[in-house]
Amino acid sequence: MSTSPRHVYELIRSMIRRGTMPHDTLLEETNLVSRLGASRNAVRRALQMLADDGVVVRQRRAGTNVAHDIVAVRDGEIGPRAYPGAADEGRLRVVTLECRRITAPEPVRAALGQEVDSVVLLEQVGYVGGSPLYLRVGYCVTDLDEAAFLRRIEANHVDYPPVPVVFRSLFDVPYGSSSSVVEAISCQERAAELLGIPVGAPVLLRELMTRTTDGTPREMSFTHFRGDRVAVFGGDHAHLPPVRSASEEGAPEIGMPQP
Repeated sequence: MSTSPRHVYELIRSMIRRGTMPHDTLLEETNLVSRLGASRNAVRRALQMLADDGVVVRQRRAGTNVAHDIVAVRDGEIGPRAYPGAADEGRLRVVTLECRRITAPEPVRAALGQEVDSVVLLEQVGYVGGSPLYLRVGYCVTDLDEAAFLRRIEANHVDYPPVPVVFRSLFDVPYGSSSSVVEAISCQERAAELLGIPVGAPVLLRELMTRTTDGTPREMSFTHFRGDRVAVFGGDHAHLPPVRSASEEGAPEIGMPQP
């Protein structure tokens, strides 16, 4: 029998993320003790840890309920999969806050590895189920003016197609690959306001580089994902089956990516 609240916390959070405990599921302590082979005290403390994260809501007499799903985002993809037939179809809405040409900052020029004098700065907020999920800033290498580039961006905000389709539509070249780094940080004031979370709340900051088939970088982006709402999945996202959203009741469990 497990007496570690942390172990129980990890298992319950995993079940929520995998969709076996959808939104509004009542979490009964007796049932969890049996399912997880854990002590009642460990379950109780783990549920309080999840409540502190905002993942569950605990109310006297009403019990403990899952407050919201945890959205799966494949590493290398811009946000959750929302194209027709995908896990989060119909749940994603992206709002563009800014799209303008700027002089490329030195770190951006160095990372892109190109002789670029200017880039298009793109800032967006992504909403899932009506709630803000991420804030994204991209530095894009394009010869298009801001208005033309924005029209291409907005055209992809109808069906939210897969990354290779979006990439080709924006840059007129085939998508090749991506690489990323993810860090846990404290949310700053403006990001917190846009994401609807307290200043200092944990967020996942992902730096993502997308490239053409010949390895030429075309965009460097930084995305702040809400730490209480997002799980970033690693692996070769181009060859993985679609991830089922935890909001889909009765959804099968999500398997971890295979090497």
